[in-house]
Amino acid sequence: MVAAILDGSYQFSPCKQYENALVWCAQDALVLRAMAQVLSPYLNPQLSQHCFHLAGNGGAKGCVNAVSKMVDDYRCRSDVNSYYATIDHGILMKQLQALIPCETVLTLLGRMLDRLDDVQGVLHSVEIGISKGNPLSPLLGAVYLPALDQELGQYCEAHGYGRFMDDWVILCRTRQQLRAAVRIMNRVLDRVKMTKHPYKTFIGRIKESGFDFLGYRIGNRLRQGLDIAWKTWANHQGKLRQLYEQGVSETDIGQYVERWQRWVRSGVEVVNGWYERWTGELFLHGSNGILLNLIYPTFISSADY
Repeated sequence: MVAAILDGSYQFSPCKQYENALVWCAQDALVLRAMAQVLSPYLNPQLSQHCFHLAGNGGAKGCVNAVSKMVDDYRCRSDVNSYYATIDHGILMKQLQALIPCETVLTLLGRMLDRLDDVQGVLHSVEIGISKGNPLSPLLGAVYLPALDQELGQYCEAHGYGRFMDDWVILCRTRQQLRAAVRIMNRVLDRVKMTKHPYKTFIGRIKESGFDFLGYRIGNRLRQGLDIAWKTWANHQGKLRQLYEQGVSETDIGQYVERWQRWVRSGVEVVNGWYERWTGELFLHGSNGILLNLIYPTFISSADY
């Protein structure tokens, strides 16, 4: 296997579909993981610091922190419609050729992209898109939109811009600045043959209650600070009900809630809203009081938003 990789003759096996997921064989997964570990430290310094999901750029919490400190009057919050499934192989390979001088690595990447999918015993050739389960997907996802990071990062330097995977936020002081930023965004997306998600794109003035991004509610310019997003709270509530219905012990439920609370606070400073009131009420009794609070306090509702 090592010799085949080094001389460029290695061939990837078809990806097999299990339910709704495409899975690489163990050997191919090992090769892809090794490639990701080698390419990440080489490519990361060449990519934008505005792309927060890359190692060393702060991750999701770093992106939330940065955006919350740059919040202004207007914003464009968007992502790509089916991002990984619509990545054009030809465009991606041209971008990789400009970054990687090694022909052997480029050959392996090209074979990985032009894979075969085994769907119930029938082989399908893949000409567009990369699988989400690929260890290289986060890195290639960053490589595919460098123009967005570069052009918007430069234009919004005095305002604000941050991207995590295929989610990004543009912050501007005036409507005219926002319109110019949106034109840049649309031009770059057209260049790489991608479209904005129709239901996850918002362009306009930031509401008084703020806006949701990566699981948190970010306040506006006058009401700065962070809270957890209502969807994050609803997912947590649903998980707790599921654990209760499954007969999970009170101690284990308490440990889950404590882990969730640590996740909420790790890397960010939550300072606003009903999260503080709820945690004060819930943890006043310690983990032994959790089952008594599964029907959550009535003062917490979507009306707080």
